[in-house]
Amino acid sequence: MDILWQAVGVSLIVFFVFFVLARHWQRLLRQQSLTIRHLAQRVSNLEEMADPELRRRLSEAAPVPLEQVLTFSLRLGERFWRETLRMTEESRKFIREFGAFLGSAKLERWRSHTVATITEILPDRKTSGWQTRTLDFYPDPDRRDDSLTLWELALARAELSSERPPSIELVLLADALELRGHLEPGASRNGHGAAPADGNVTFFRVPFDLALLAEFRDANPLTADAEEDAGANGATVSTSANPSSWQAVYFDRNDALGIEWQLRVRDLGKKAEWDRWRILESASPFASD
Repeated sequence: MDILWQAVGVSLIVFFVFFVLARHWQRLLRQQSLTIRHLAQRVSNLEEMADPELRRRLSEAAPVPLEQVLTFSLRLGERFWRETLRMTEESRKFIREFGAFLGSAKLERWRSHTVATITEILPDRKTSGWQTRTLDFYPDPDRRDDSLTLWELALARAELSSERPPSIELVLLADALELRGHLEPGASRNGHGAAPADGNVTFFRVPFDLALLAEFRDANPLTADAEEDAGANGATVSTSANPSSWQAVYFDRNDALGIEWQLRVRDLGKKAEWDRWRILESASPFASD
């Protein structure tokens, strides 16, 4: 009888051990199954990332990147007022008293739109000397002539309330800046010729395409300052590897019209590439005198 009870006890112990082991292996198999399922899901997600349609949707949902920052400034000389526009002293007095002159126009060109910040110099009669305005421009791709007036200067008082006075204006297009004039028909356009019958003229056009701007490339004072600072710190800036950096200055002067303009370009699309090739070499302490 004692042997029987001992056999029953041993059987219970063995059954309990097998039961514990079975639960343990069941739990391990369940965890492995979940791990395999998660890995399969991740592989499936990675495969979906290669789908062009999914990439397009992700691109549309992602924040729109800032591509370029442009700073434009304009100088209208004495010849522009006296010969190009043939302004009378009365008209020039009116402009000084009521006109706001362009200080600068900063353009932040995003992929979908442009944010323009215009700084104007107010007339002498105003207490504050400057004012700043911000405009958003979403060009319509179906309209080639879609534009936004950033700055406008009336050249004379309007004789009738419904009549538009002669003026000049800086106009933003999808791919360029233009200085336009709405003059009296027959007025001088360049000191020698006459304006068209409708009086509308374009004094200059500044494209945003860097290839078209190449002829106006000017020495970049920012690069010169960087080289000077690096030299003061015992380092040299190698600029020969890439003559076209992500920062550039473009300039043009038309003596016949009496107009000068400058455009500073910061191409953020090229900045990462510029940072990769730019090399700062510290001056060697073993260099011979």
